[in-house]
Amino acid sequence: MEKLVVKTAVKTVLIILGIFVAVFAVFNFAFPQHMASVTESMGNYDLAVKYASLRYYYTKNCDDLARCFDDSVLLGNDKYILDYGENLLKHKDYADLCRVKNEQQSGTGYDYDRWVKGKLVISYYNTDRKAKAIETAMELDRGEDGVLAFEYGSSLMALAARIKTGGDAEAARAMLAALEEVTPADQTQADNLAQVKIAMNAVISSGK
Repeated sequence: MEKLVVKTAVKTVLIILGIFVAVFAVFNFAFPQHMASVTESMGNYDLAVKYASLRYYYTKNCDDLARCFDDSVLLGNDKYILDYGENLLKHKDYADLCRVKNEQQSGTGYDYDRWVKGKLVISYYNTDRKAKAIETAMELDRGEDGVLAFEYGSSLMALAARIKTGGDAEAARAMLAALEEVTPADQTQADNLAQVKIAMNAVISSGK
């Protein structure tokens, strides 16, 4: 009798466990956006990226792709940042996404487009593609008129800050060469450009 009770209890536990696993599996694949939210709240951005990516696979929605990119930045995974960032910039709804995100942060000076591009070129640099990083920054900052300006928070400015932090003299020399092509649109840009050049020369002088 005792053995029968034990067997019944074990079977019941296994059935409950099986149901739980089945429900969890269904929830994982059917509602990845909710699982992304849960893992984000836990600070597990590695899993969050995977769930967000699954959601994007289903929808091809620019918002979902942006979530993949944002979580990749929070994770600090340069490979993911490059993969999702390159695709994000090419998405047909990217401009609309930036407009909405900027409106949500209205009055703060926040610019999602510049933030994305800055993170992208820094990830090129972090993965030891320094020439690619500078080339991409110049391409992203160049206007439709072909003029390379120097707006605050631009890709070149973000990359210069990373080069300064790393004390990379070789990259600083390449950055100075690139900055020679910049045409400041106003005095503020000219002042910012001068400060960045000073910073790059200081890195070079350090000789690292």
